[in-house]
Amino acid sequence: MAKKVKGDLQKFGLTKDIVLDSLKVVVSRMKNFSQEYGDLGLSKKNISELIGKIMEKACADNFSKKLGYEVKRAMADRDPDLTFTKINIPMEIKMTSTDNSWTGGEFSKRLFDYLMVSWGGNFDEFFCCLVHLEKEDWKSNFQNNFYGPSLLAKTIYDKKDKIVFFGEFITTDRGTIKLKREKVVL
Repeated sequence: MAKKVKGDLQKFGLTKDIVLDSLKVVVSRMKNFSQEYGDLGLSKKNISELIGKIMEKACADNFSKKLGYEVKRAMADRDPDLTFTKINIPMEIKMTSTDNSWTGGEFSKRLFDYLMVSWGGNFDEFFCCLVHLEKEDWKSNFQNNFYGPSLLAKTIYDKKDKIVFFGEFITTDRGTIKLKREKVVL
């Protein structure tokens, strides 16, 4: 068996079908939430946090079932979003409602493999990819009195070691990189 090295994203054993099954759970639960509670006046940031928590649970349950071993989800904010117990490797899930960037935590020490997710539509359109990120990939906004560093879609687009599960990167007429979400059909 080949030695697994840092940056080898195949180590997780995730496929488009496995990730799609998790996204279907998210779509179903968000549609139910929306029908039950309607518009609560939540910001997109709050909705992203809600979708992120639903995604953590859906991925932990679905990945555990499909991969044949436990994938733990975070029980506290200090824990990684997911931990693949068989290979003892953490993964973070980052959500955004935009089509060009994500926001992280300025003082986070986590240099992990990330499941990067962009949501839209009626909670049924997603971009989703797996990528390894380092601290220098994130652009600090602290000097601008904004807590969260940002990560542009172009940064991920430029990485050779990434797996796009759902959606795609597109280049605009102005040469910028944006995310194209794909509709999840239940």
